Parts: sequence; C-alpha cells; structure tokens
Amino acid sequence: MAPIPPVGTLPSASLPTLPLLDGGRASMLPPAASATRRTKIGRRGRVVFSKEDDIVSKRVTFGWIMQPALFFTPEGTDPGDIRLAREMISANEEHVELAREAGFDTVWVEDHMGWQNKAHLECFTNMAWLAGRHPGLRYGTMVCGQAFRNPGYLAKLATNMHLLTGGRFILGIGAGNNGPEHHAFGYPFPPPKERLAQTEEAIRIIRALWKESPATFRGKHYRVEEAYSSPLPDEPIPLMIGGGGEKKTLRLVARYADWWCNDVAPSPVFERKKHVLAEHCGAVGRDPAEIVHSQVAWISVEEQADRIVRWDRLHVVAGSPEEVTREMLEFVEAGVEHFQIRFMDYPGPAGMERFVEKVVPRLLEYEAAP
Repeated sequence: MAPIPPVGTLPSASLPTLPLLDGGRASMLPPAASATRRTKIGRRGRVVFSKEDDIVSKRVTFGWIMQPALFFTPEGTDPGDIRLAREMISANEEHVELAREAGFDTVWVEDHMGWQNKAHLECFTNMAWLAGRHPGLRYGTMVCGQAFRNPGYLAKLATNMHLLTGGRFILGIGAGNNGPEHHAFGYPFPPPKERLAQTEEAIRIIRALWKESPATFRGKHYRVEEAYSSPLPDEPIPLMIGGGGEKKTLRLVARYADWWCNDVAPSPVFERKKHVLAEHCGAVGRDPAEIVHSQVAWISVEEQADRIVRWDRLHVVAGSPEEVTREMLEFVEAGVEHFQIRFMDYPGPAGMERFVEKVVPRLLEYEAAP
C-alpha cells in the first residue's frame, strides 16, 4: 500500500477512508500512531512514558480517584451548598498529599456534569488546579464522556494538560453511561452502538490532532477540516479507554488504547474481560501486554465490622485489612497492573491511611516474592 501523503496535500475527492466499528467508513488524514514508549519490567511490566523518573520496579501500582461529589450529604446541610464544595476541595488536597506520601502513582478525576443534587466538581478545572498545586504526580481523566466535549476541543484540553503537567497526563475517554445526566444537560444519548461509533471517531480525531497540523477527519458523527491544534505534544499522550463491553468496547481498547480501565466489578469479571481483550488484540495483531490493565476499586477497609460499607448494586472491596488484602491479591492474580481507588469513608482520610498502612505492604510483599 502506498504511504498516505502528509495532511493537507490531498484534494477532497481523494481522501483515504478507514473502516469503523459500526461498518461505516470515514475519510481521514492520517491516523496518529497509537504508541507510547514502553519499558517492561517482569512478566506484567509497568509502562514507562519516556520519563526517566517514572521507572517503577514493582508490578502493581496504585492511583487515587479524586472525589467529585459527596454521596452522603452531612445531616443538616444543603447538598447544593457551595461550602460543601469548598470542604471537598480541602479534603482532596489532603488526600492527594497522602497518596503522594504513600507512593501512589496517579490521581484520577471523574468527568460528570452532576450527581443528582449533590455538590459536584468539574473535571478539567479541578485537575489543572490540583496538578499546579501538587506537581510530580501523573493525572488522568476517569473517564471523559465523549459527548460532553467536541473531540477537537478535548484534544486541545489534553495537550494543554500534557504541557501543564510536564508530560504526566493520561486522557481517559468512554462512550458515556448515564442517560439521565446527558438528557438533563441537553446532550444526546443515543443507543450504545452509536455512542461507541462516536467514541471511535472522537479517538481518531484526537490522535490526528496530536500528530498533525492541520488535520482533517470526515466521519459520520464528527469532523474537522484543516484544523490546527498547536502546540503539538512533544511526546505521545497515553490514551485510556474505560468500560468492559465485550463486543465493541474491548475491541476499541485493542485497536487504540494505551490503557484499559475496567469499571467496578469483582475479580472474576475482570479476568474474563481480560481474556476477551486478548482475543480482540489477537484479531488486530496486537500484543495485549502493550496495554496497561487497570481496575477501578471502591474500598471500605475498617477494623470495626459495623463501619464497613457495602452496596447491593455496586461491588465494594470491603472488610477488615486482611479481607481487603485477600481480595486485592485476587485482582493482582487475575492480571490487574494498576488500581484506581476510591475510599468509601471520604472525606475522612482514615480509610486511605489504613489501606496504606495495613494493605499496601502486604501487596508489595507478594509482589516481591520469587
């Protein structure tokens, strides 16, 4: 196949077309390489994003999910009170420093417009603020709903975060999973097949704008025409795709992602989806070891049984330090390389402190075992 000419050199009629997951085709000039420079350490080695101080010798690593909202509003307060938001900002700063001191590698920020009537913090502005006040950590979105921002604008935001963090930013993206939230704020929420097709086009646009200037993409759902997005990233920005849909989402992960983020679930679910992802990787000629396998974990670790938080409709890694350690080891055995963690006693720091003191050392002992 002849090489695709540089962006801007082809007339409209001769634009190359590329297949999409929904069976359609999109005109594009040209897709960026989906590559992050990697160094493997051990069988399930940790990636290195071309930063010499990022080489990590352990196999499993941890990240903290910045809490954007209070699920349980303190008694006697208005959940929409801006004072609660200020308290969350203060608590988040405390947690970021705890995470840093404990050796956590990443801080993740969720992307939602709101959580019912709860005080809720916006993703990118909070992430930029935290990154400026607490530099040196890697920051990522957990994950961006593709409908909330035009793909070209999202590419620009990601490049700016890459610049502000010194190359320590991960763009997480997903198809979106909360219909009422989309409808409430006037965003379309089509069926999953269409949302995933939109996500794929968004990813192609984002990668094109990271690689070439100007860039052109003509798809069914999104398009850019001779778009300049300067400056271009000086290093590849890692792309994480969130979700576990076995037919389409994991196929997207196999084709485009540097990271995969599996949503809250028990370890057998993760293990099954890992095998499905490996099959998709085989189908597209990719080594699944090129993709960081990460798992969201909501954790309630308590010494007193009556303080443990469990939810009927959502899996929580819950129990004593011994019980939490046991379940986390099951995830590691299943192939998890990185955990994105939310602690259920937020805004208090005790859960994170207990996890760091009584669970992490045991996990690292396991990692160090021959």
